[in-house]
Amino acid sequence: MKSSYLDKARKVYAENNNVTEFLKNELQKDYNTDEIIEIAYDLQAGSYIKNTNLNFANKDLYANELAEFLKPHLTDQSSLLDVGTGELTTLSLLLNRISTSLSNVFAFDISWSRLYKGLDFFQHNCNNKNIKLQSFVADIKCIPLPSKSIDIVTSNHALEPNGNNLENLLKEIFRITKIKCILFEPSYELNSDEGKYRMDKLGYIKNIEGAVCNLGGKVIDIKLLNNIENILNPTACFIIEPPQTISLTETKEIKFTVPGTDMNLVKEDYFYKSSDTGLVFPILKNIPIFKYKYGILATALF
Repeated sequence: MKSSYLDKARKVYAENNNVTEFLKNELQKDYNTDEIIEIAYDLQAGSYIKNTNLNFANKDLYANELAEFLKPHLTDQSSLLDVGTGELTTLSLLLNRISTSLSNVFAFDISWSRLYKGLDFFQHNCNNKNIKLQSFVADIKCIPLPSKSIDIVTSNHALEPNGNNLENLLKEIFRITKIKCILFEPSYELNSDEGKYRMDKLGYIKNIEGAVCNLGGKVIDIKLLNNIENILNPTACFIIEPPQTISLTETKEIKFTVPGTDMNLVKEDYFYKSSDTGLVFPILKNIPIFKYKYGILATALF
């Protein structure tokens, strides 16, 4: 994106105006592109932590409700991935409520800045010291993990702004999910007319159940949460069985892959490298960045 747009977006945010709407108008888009979402959220980095600290009791109550939905689907040594984890606020508090011993916990977001600030929050607020969190930057459309490698995949309003791209995101989530997707996302169908108007205006997702069915998955249950922060954006728990397109194998160690593929990545110095593609992906402040636009073609390393 042109630096002029970034400069303007920073000013818009500083004036407490809607960055997403501004960028859509500037770029003449009627939907939220990946770049628009990344910029809008990156500029907000730290705001969710601030809000959580100011409303800690309510946030903890919300995280507890999410944990109650997740617990029945977690078994000893389950692997868990939080898609679009943001500043790790909800995940940190949620993990405090999980007593099951998890083998791997992964979390990623499109914004490096949000993860960077979120990891500090995690260190100070996640009391479950048995958790070994692996965080990374990635796009939901191209997740850098092997097919059918993660037992349970969850989200918390991460799919929300992607109304124009829901099926593509679900398709990639289904690729890496082994057992179930427990998604906490806004429900357009259970919303009020005023709430639906707001979701339409903001380009939010709708008809999750229909998209899941189109992809061969199955929605087992949909339940509205009791602890809803915004009545115009009610959170529902979508319990989903992904389509089993390949035979399941026992995964002993989950390794990073070239985004959206099963091609292995190998860590070396301050980057991950792929002998299959010749690409390397950088690591900034211990956070790997697995996005194609930041991948560097470096065939001389192989």
